[in-house]
Amino acid sequence: METIAEFNDDAGLNVKLTSEKIFISALGAEETFALRGVTGIGLYDDLKKYNEELEVYKKGNKNYEFFTKNGKYIAFGLAGILLFGAFNTLVNKGEIGPLPGGVIFSLIGVYWDKVISFLPKLEKPKVDSYFRLMISGGQREFPFDKSDDNSVKIADFINKVEDTLTAYK
Repeated sequence: METIAEFNDDAGLNVKLTSEKIFISALGAEETFALRGVTGIGLYDDLKKYNEELEVYKKGNKNYEFFTKNGKYIAFGLAGILLFGAFNTLVNKGEIGPLPGGVIFSLIGVYWDKVISFLPKLEKPKVDSYFRLMISGGQREFPFDKSDDNSVKIADFINKVEDTLTAYK
């Protein structure tokens, strides 16, 4: 059978169209569909999940930005309070008191740029896209990477499948 169109993404989805069948190879699964059983084809973006993840990202990003910008000042403030308490305890009781804590927070303030490099970086969420195939018994969805290059390629592939389906029926 001659291949009419083919789509490949870097995430593991390969879809091949012939005059009679659609061959799909996804992560861990290989399936073949006869064109006579295909009732429709399309793309699906899971916007509900994306919007939920975006809200979490926005809230988390505010906290992350607060600590990356103000963490040094917070550490120096705590160090100042502890060092003042240590000095006060040393003068009044002759003990070192909270001196180690003051030193530790001073070091954290001085090396704050190194400290925040260990904080987990927040990544902006990505829209999950699916190649949807409607068949007489239901539908099948296959995830794929919808980057700029791939969105054009998958659109061309779907157009060729639709042309084949209309010519077939």
